[in-house]
Amino acid sequence: MAVQLKVRVFLGSGKEVLFEGIEPGKAFAGEIEGVKLSVGAESPAPVTVTPPAASDPVASIEYDLFTDIRNYHKVIIPESGRWYINATQMVSFWGMEKESAVNDFKMPLYIFTGQDLNTAMAFGVIGRNYETQFRTLEPAVPRALIVYMRRLSMRIKRGTNLYPIPSAIARANADGSVTEHFYYRRFDDGQGEPWLMTLRDFAGYQKKIFNVPDVGNVASMAPLWCSWTDWMSDDVTDEVIVHNVEEGVKLGIKNYIIDDGWFGPGLDNDLDVELNIGDWRPDPTKIKDMNQLVRDVKAAGGRPLIWCAPHAVATGADCYDERKKYFVASQDGELVETPNKFYSLCFMCAEAREIMADICSSFIEEWDFDGAKYDLFNCVPNIRCGNADHQHDCDSMMEGLDKTLKLIAERTRAIKPDYIIELKQNYGTPFLSQYGSMTRAGDTPYNTEGNFMRTAYVQGYSPFAINDYQTITDEDSPEAAACIALKMMAVGIPTYSIDLDRLNQNNKNVLAHCNKWYNDNVSAFMNHRVPLDGENNRFKLDAGDRDFYFLVNDGGPITIDRSATVLNATFSKDLFVNAPGVKTAKVTFFDCFGKQVRQETVSLDGWAHLDVLPGSMIQIEL
Repeated sequence: MAVQLKVRVFLGSGKEVLFEGIEPGKAFAGEIEGVKLSVGAESPAPVTVTPPAASDPVASIEYDLFTDIRNYHKVIIPESGRWYINATQMVSFWGMEKESAVNDFKMPLYIFTGQDLNTAMAFGVIGRNYETQFRTLEPAVPRALIVYMRRLSMRIKRGTNLYPIPSAIARANADGSVTEHFYYRRFDDGQGEPWLMTLRDFAGYQKKIFNVPDVGNVASMAPLWCSWTDWMSDDVTDEVIVHNVEEGVKLGIKNYIIDDGWFGPGLDNDLDVELNIGDWRPDPTKIKDMNQLVRDVKAAGGRPLIWCAPHAVATGADCYDERKKYFVASQDGELVETPNKFYSLCFMCAEAREIMADICSSFIEEWDFDGAKYDLFNCVPNIRCGNADHQHDCDSMMEGLDKTLKLIAERTRAIKPDYIIELKQNYGTPFLSQYGSMTRAGDTPYNTEGNFMRTAYVQGYSPFAINDYQTITDEDSPEAAACIALKMMAVGIPTYSIDLDRLNQNNKNVLAHCNKWYNDNVSAFMNHRVPLDGENNRFKLDAGDRDFYFLVNDGGPITIDRSATVLNATFSKDLFVNAPGVKTAKVTFFDCFGKQVRQETVSLDGWAHLDVLPGSMIQIEL
């Protein structure tokens, strides 16, 4: 069957019309009961819906794509990049229903890879971030998996029953028209591109159409340490922090996050422990003098960053009674507590946003922090706020969080232009990542592959991706430690959460070598990595006068056309390199500690086999 698109339009009055017979690559214009639809022939195609009257605005738009089913290798579902790793198999995709909401901003894009492991088909809708539903229509799973229709059909519904298309969009034009862009690409076997490049292409159109910049700074690119993974928050004191800073700077780590629990009980406490999150004053049993701690971190050569969830207020906070009028509440007015046992300030309330921005600015004004990590927005429940004690100036909770992060970024950057701001991929996408200076993969402790895959997704739309805080243990050999560190660098900013006292000297030496090499080349890492295969085993990075090639997982052969550094983040001892026309190349081999082990002159005119070491670097001069 020919690929077809159906567009169903819902108006605020409840009127519903369906447009059929739309084909990608062909212009379409139609009118039903006064509702007009136009679709362009270009790619991505502008889709404009105009209601009969602006007084009856567009509430939702459903895009249903119908196509012949194929044997796909994997699916990359519409996602923030955190949980797609659990749902790449097609059998997990049948019957899928997901929603993009305040607790998880999803990229509105489906990607299917073919038997060549590259993109075979992609379907998405390019528009601003607001609540959106995703559903697999066929194959269906009513009470058994049904595939006899031999069709693949899926839906993207922009605007939900709970949160229709925001007024800021539906009423922006005098005629009530709403314009988005339909994204569709299809490749024959052997002609596709790595799925990460398809994600980057889609994100590129988001940035171009809506004038969204990539935002980062050099300070944010430095290796980072965090106090979360390797400690119970009750045990993180100013002495622990300063000692790890003193050790970490020797290993090339520059940025240091004082994570959750610095103010009292952290989220790692038992659920029956009352939290006091919301006051944002240091717990004197852990941090005796925050100003002195900040000075000590800076004196040791580090940059201090503070953890904060500016929306979170628990019952044990002194400010609870004062701020509860700004909490998210259900439609019957009952305040809604998160599973983590705190309440959330409402992002749709201007006064609440001012409170959050003031909190974040105070960390600079009072204590002179160099940056902050903003967390737990993904814990806010996806409900419509019904708290009658405060007013709303927007009608989408996702729009409200956008306004919140924008205000915080403006306030803090006005004080410190290069302020380091860490966001998390649940509130990422190009639209929100501009309010941070780096976007982190979701929590992935002791899971190097999950950490890599989640960070790679962020790298798809932002060069300022940061991995979740990686651990290195004494059970990891020096070669394994090097592979882990280089694998992080292949897709993001290297980040650690390690009690450096318990790290053996060999692994410290490995990290010192890897981080020094990274720091020496940090400007290159402000650029996108380019995947060279569909399974993300090989990445290329333009480093100015040479190229860097990262080999991870299965690695693979590389073809080079100028001098290069190869980072072998695998345990393979075989490297195949080709440089057509190059009869003589000088190749220098280093081990995982950065020690030169040998140097050879080889011909690369045709595939050359090189013996390499796990976790090693290979310099090739043409």
